[in-house]
Amino acid sequence: MKGFLRIVLIALFPLLGCAQGAFALDVTPDKFEEKLKTYDPAAVEAAREYMKTFGMLDMMQKSIPQMRAGLTAQIKAKNPQIDENQVNSFFDAFFKSAFVENGPVLERATLLLMLDIFSKDEIVALNQFYSSPIGRSVLVKMPKLMGRIPELNQLMQEYVLPRALERAKAELQKAGVDMKL
Repeated sequence: MKGFLRIVLIALFPLLGCAQGAFALDVTPDKFEEKLKTYDPAAVEAAREYMKTFGMLDMMQKSIPQMRAGLTAQIKAKNPQIDENQVNSFFDAFFKSAFVENGPVLERATLLLMLDIFSKDEIVALNQFYSSPIGRSVLVKMPKLMGRIPELNQLMQEYVLPRALERAKAELQKAGVDMKL
């Protein structure tokens, strides 16, 4: 299950910059409003407009079928006893919690991350781009990209990480250090 959660975090947070930073944010409604007061009001307004244009939650919801397809194979491989109805029940509950029940948390966290990372002018420019015809075209394709993030995770786990670990281990062995992995 921990591997699954890691996959999902990787899939869900590509637009947030990094998942670890999102967990450090206090986005409870009261604290969120207090935190917003520490930013330039024009930057906050620009970020809110960008959030409407970008539609992160809608994009994530549209990516569910691709994410679900990619993750189903991994779940079934690790849990061969689970039948299709159980897999569907699991994903229905998971995605409802992630995108519906916790959607406002994701939106508040994204807004704060944007305000921490981008200047007001950058946020305005992002909004202008995604409001343009080419930007809207990119947004239409984004759920498909997000839905395929589990494929990248699988590639990392099966191909990239084993090779990188062996390479790093070999480097230490050259220095006389025998590292166990």
